Amino acid sequence: MASVPPAPIVVAASLTTASIVGALHLAFGDSDNFSGGATALVATGMIVLALVAVSGVLLARGRWAQPTAAVVAIGWIAIVAPTALDWVSGLALTAAAVALAGSIGPWLRRWVRHRPAAQGPPPAAVAALLLLLSVPVAVGVTVTDAVPWQAWALAAWSLTVTLALARAIPGALIAIRLLHAPACVIVGASMSVAGLILVGGLGVAAAAFAWRREVAVAVAPVHDRSGGVLRIPPELAPPEVLDVAGADESGQRHQ
Repeated sequence: MASVPPAPIVVAASLTTASIVGALHLAFGDSDNFSGGATALVATGMIVLALVAVSGVLLARGRWAQPTAAVVAIGWIAIVAPTALDWVSGLALTAAAVALAGSIGPWLRRWVRHRPAAQGPPPAAVAALLLLLSVPVAVGVTVTDAVPWQAWALAAWSLTVTLALARAIPGALIAIRLLHAPACVIVGASMSVAGLILVGGLGVAAAAFAWRREVAVAVAPVHDRSGGVLRIPPELAPPEVLDVAGADESGQRHQ
């Protein structure tokens, strides 16, 4: 296995640091921007997205990893910057800035793959998964008061269907296509105008990607259409097998 160059390690480490410190700052710092439930949704959702981005940078080396890491870093900057600044928030902002600079700069270009992996998921499936994972964060930042039960249910639903789609569980794709967008629009509209725009928009976008044909092909089970029969050329078949089948050396049946 080839050694990992410094650039992806720095990006992964800084993004991990920003996520851990940022979550601790939201949970225990002097922040009045989110209620208790919203803080939990935002912190948990951002940590999950950061784990996905770090895995993409270090392991998958996918083209989607760079923009995902940049978006997560920008998200932490936007979340932490309006809060009360202290050394904890300063550390989170510094780590997020390093991750952002490393992900949008030229240092990862030789490390990430420039072509899709032969057996990797199609870009539309990756986009759908990332949009589904973003819903809990969108719910947390757009809720205006205490988090209603509908918002908790939508966050749990989004994480559940994300896992189901990633595991190609039957029914996951049709649930995302038909149920996810209406659920996001209804719950987002019940919270605020911003919720309708952000949460509803994420739901519609995820459903739109889920309707792409390559996504359906990626999660479709592989069926053996040969009926369990292994067909080989007659010239490779043993003579006794041809005799039992009543065929000559060319594979034609005796008249």
